[in-house]
Amino acid sequence: MFGVYDSVNRAKAVAYATALLFSTVGDVFAEPYAYVTNQKDNSVSVIDTASGTVVKAVKVGSEPAGVAVSRNGARICVTNPGSKDVTVLDGRTQNVIATLPIGDGPLGIAVDPAGTRAYVADWYGHYLSVVDLDGSKVLKRIPVGHSPSGVAVSPDGAKIYVSNRDDDTVSLIDAAELEVKKTVTVGKHPFGVTLDSRASRLYVANVESNDVSVVDAESMALLKTIPVGDRPYAVALGAGGSRLFVTNQYDNTVSVIAADRGEVTATIEVGEYPEGIAAHPDGQHVYVANWFSNSVSVINTETLQLEKTIPTGDGSRAFGEFVAQAVEANPH
Repeated sequence: MFGVYDSVNRAKAVAYATALLFSTVGDVFAEPYAYVTNQKDNSVSVIDTASGTVVKAVKVGSEPAGVAVSRNGARICVTNPGSKDVTVLDGRTQNVIATLPIGDGPLGIAVDPAGTRAYVADWYGHYLSVVDLDGSKVLKRIPVGHSPSGVAVSPDGAKIYVSNRDDDTVSLIDAAELEVKKTVTVGKHPFGVTLDSRASRLYVANVESNDVSVVDAESMALLKTIPVGDRPYAVALGAGGSRLFVTNQYDNTVSVIAADRGEVTATIEVGEYPEGIAAHPDGQHVYVANWFSNSVSVINTETLQLEKTIPTGDGSRAFGEFVAQAVEANPH
């Protein structure tokens, strides 16, 4: 195992390389947008991460909650539990290009690396919908645990992970066979999930037990449980994967965990009732959606300082990966 000094240096190297890529190949990549769902006004706030301002508000379905951006930024998928559908936005224009009826209670969502399939957790139906985005149709509904919430897809697209809140479990699904292969018991009421870049570790925020479960993403063995703040909701990795950031709804904070040690090393105050959190591809920032204060907090992952607060819409949730990780100048 690498020491703290080596891990930090490796993280800085990754962040520097990513920043260099974005600054030197401007004809291929552009600064990504962040897409923040606002549940109380049925909209998505589009944030230009270069300027740190909202450049557009897009009307979507009823009570939008979950959001997933394809890795190249070409498609943005938004779950609307109130209208029981998914809204698809065009990444170039930020306009609505499709609305897909999806089930009983769509919540968490993730998009595969190719940007052609979406995986939608259905809170009331207790299944995962597999959606063909090109064909605008549901391919299959996979039974999982009770009240599925968070969804994550491995970087190669081969595996899908779903947290089942009311069962206190996480399901591993084979993306080729579209079947549940393994299930692991984690903390109480798991919600947000994320994978490290090597798909070796899965991190799960457990709302009721106030902790984060660390799971071996291959064997689905529980490796460690890390206490955090009050009602942890979502998780994201930053600083080249060396730090895990966890939103704590009742504390109005973000816990910072050293990934190599599995320990909380800092706590950052953000807005009121933080929920969704996503990393910027520069490796140096994470974005936090604050439901009650109608804003997004921008945190520097190296200095652990709050750099900016961006006003958004009413009831910002942004549950999912709401910032594109590699944006093409012409994504279509």
